[in-house]
Amino acid sequence: MQLMVGSRVALTPRPVRRRDAVLETAMLGHCPGRVRLERLLALPDALDEMRTNGFGQRVDAVTQGRDADLYHLPIPLYANAEFSDIFPDAHRGETRYESVLAGKNAWLAQAVEDYFANGGEKLWIVRIPQSQSHEGFLPAGGRALHDAASLRGLATVLVIPSVGAIAFPDLERLQVPARLPDIPRNRLENPDPRFMPCGTELEDGHRERRYPAEIPDAAQPPHFGELLPRILDLVARHRPDLACLFTLPLAYSGSLGRPVADNGALAWIDAVRGSGNRQKLRLVQFLFPYLRGPRFGLRSPVGLVAGLQAGVARRAGPWRSMAGRPMVTDALPYPRFSRARMLKLREDPGVGVLQVRNGRVSLDDERLSVPALHPDETAGASDLKRFDGFRSAEVQRLLGYLRRQLQALGESLVFNLDYRDPRPRFALEQFFRRLHAGGALRGALPQDAFRITENHTREGAMIYEIMVAPAFPIDRLYLTFSNLNGAWQASVAGSA
Repeated sequence: MQLMVGSRVALTPRPVRRRDAVLETAMLGHCPGRVRLERLLALPDALDEMRTNGFGQRVDAVTQGRDADLYHLPIPLYANAEFSDIFPDAHRGETRYESVLAGKNAWLAQAVEDYFANGGEKLWIVRIPQSQSHEGFLPAGGRALHDAASLRGLATVLVIPSVGAIAFPDLERLQVPARLPDIPRNRLENPDPRFMPCGTELEDGHRERRYPAEIPDAAQPPHFGELLPRILDLVARHRPDLACLFTLPLAYSGSLGRPVADNGALAWIDAVRGSGNRQKLRLVQFLFPYLRGPRFGLRSPVGLVAGLQAGVARRAGPWRSMAGRPMVTDALPYPRFSRARMLKLREDPGVGVLQVRNGRVSLDDERLSVPALHPDETAGASDLKRFDGFRSAEVQRLLGYLRRQLQALGESLVFNLDYRDPRPRFALEQFFRRLHAGGALRGALPQDAFRITENHTREGAMIYEIMVAPAFPIDRLYLTFSNLNGAWQASVAGSA
């Protein structure tokens, strides 16, 4: 907000509202400091969207002044200016948790700025109470998703059907150990003795390590292998179309003398990949390393990646990769490591690594740790290496996009219950023709790219089986679009 004409005119610049975002993202984090409710109430479109997604009671409480903290309430934003307008202290406000590397400031504000700077168009933010620590990001036990007023943390965004990606910047900050040391700074040799005037400051003020008394005692952060399963279990059960972005936690390597990716987290990923629950890992895209710039200390890269993914999805479609494209940032990856180590992380266990190329930061590959396929496809496979071509985050995004679009189409056809009605088939054909025209499907003609067949084998059910040929690694996908007792549902049946 800008004050003009002697503070008599308050101007808040906002972009034109876009309700057709191709890839909407949700971020959960901390917003220390003031909350300006009047600025949120000045966004009637945002309040309407919150009501539409089931948070009408919470919105009423906000408008009546009974809910001034906005905790656990998803708020749709279309610009970084809106976030700064509602939470003016989020960038500078100090948090309860402090560490040597992460400092005292929250990470959500910088992630929001990075998201919109790199092409993001619509972002849902959820303010998490700092007093709840890491538990505030996770849903409360025994709560049903249809009771929106009682939802907490991750559960609040699972009920928003348009959301396609989720990030947890400040949950990653809580994973940084409080006393994890920085890379030791190299010092130059002592200069030759020479006369200096009295009062000249000879020290540069830098110390290799902070004194232990300067960092308060903090509990050891919960293990990566304890938090992530709780997140993935909930997402897999309720929203398998979503993609989670998560940066690997840090640990200190005494042999290298610097922070590195936590070997415990890498070992946990390897263990899950070899178990029967490995398909849940296709819901998360691991990133590494973090960012460090002149305006801030350590920060998460999830804002950069999510923003560029949303920008590429808007311009070229959600089936396009954002790997190799330059990101808008003045920060650099931290900690730096060798190219051999980068290749090792990308191949095993499968991590998207940030790198500097031609002076610009980019993601080397949108890599997944497991193939983005239906569990039935790899259940009996003894050699998963032949599925390496499917370990692609853009494949997972396309699958999620198809599920959300078909679900929305089914909801629009909810009153067309006659199995002889041709409109559902026409709508499906138009949808997949648009995908083919946009380059998502391969084939010279639409009939080469997809095939729709009707199945009337079940009484009272209208089922459409759809076979599509995407334009990248997957050969074919089998989708099922059915109407059972008036409810339209979409499912990914597998690939071949």
